[in-house]
Amino acid sequence: MENTLKKSVSRPITVGREGLLLITLIILCIVFASQSEFFLSSRNLTTVLRNSVDLSVICAGMTIIIILGGIDVSVGGILAVSAVMIGRAYQYGMPDIIVIPIGLLTGAALGYGNGLLIAKTRVPPIVATLGSMYIFTATLFIVIGGVWISGLPNSLSFLVLGSFAGIPSGVFVIAVVYGGSWTILRRTPWGQRVVAIGCDEKSAQLAGISVERTKIQAYALLGLFAGVAALLYVARLRNVEVNIGTNIALEAIAATILGGANIRGGVGSLLGALLGVIFIKITQNGLVLIGVSSLWETVVIGGLLIAVLAIDAFETRRTS
Repeated sequence: MENTLKKSVSRPITVGREGLLLITLIILCIVFASQSEFFLSSRNLTTVLRNSVDLSVICAGMTIIIILGGIDVSVGGILAVSAVMIGRAYQYGMPDIIVIPIGLLTGAALGYGNGLLIAKTRVPPIVATLGSMYIFTATLFIVIGGVWISGLPNSLSFLVLGSFAGIPSGVFVIAVVYGGSWTILRRTPWGQRVVAIGCDEKSAQLAGISVERTKIQAYALLGLFAGVAALLYVARLRNVEVNIGTNIALEAIAATILGGANIRGGVGSLLGALLGVIFIKITQNGLVLIGVSSLWETVVIGGLLIAVLAIDAFETRRTS
């Protein structure tokens, strides 16, 4: 079974998708650079990187969930509630050593709740997390009352806005998160169980894998990553907006699928997901610089997403 699981993580469609996405990204950069002299400036590229860190962290967790055969559309709400808890903790004068665990534990607890709901009730993940999203959004408005939490300390800002040896600190954050996620997926028995469930849940159960427990743990891990993203968000902006996390779930799902994950489970690529994040953020930034309406961003990303899903469906029918 071990050889089968390793092959499923690196099937040809994933490698091909990564390469295609990289080529598309290069072409996109050439187009934007030809239309705006500011696009390739170090200041602009650093800004793109800093704006990508929180989405990148969430995409690492979303990749694991999609490989598992699940999905989570409430992750933006988890980020929002975690950020609110962080903001309130700062307002009450709590130090970083207490604020950080509050943010992380809030995210992990909400993710655990999602996993428990999905595993125990067998409610489809998209339905369960859609309901959770509305609950988290309502909680956000109830707690902050439609008013921004602003003027927060900058003690954690170095995690996103700082640099080390001339390299933006966000690069190190992303490297740690993705290095850890890759190790979990490829080098641990738990990662192999995730892939096995995504490939064939019934067979995994017959093989003695605790499907329910693994699902709960995976959603809790995504929640933990959302808590990390909330810390990075607050560190970068030093406030909590009313509409925080509105689009991040859809962006995370789009980036993960564009990067090679199969929506049916069993297949995914962390490198591809990271390339998907870069593609989305470069598209958003480039369109602004060349004076094109940001509405075209959703057209481009949505069109590519539909094309990728159609190709996946065609490949599935052909191979079966």
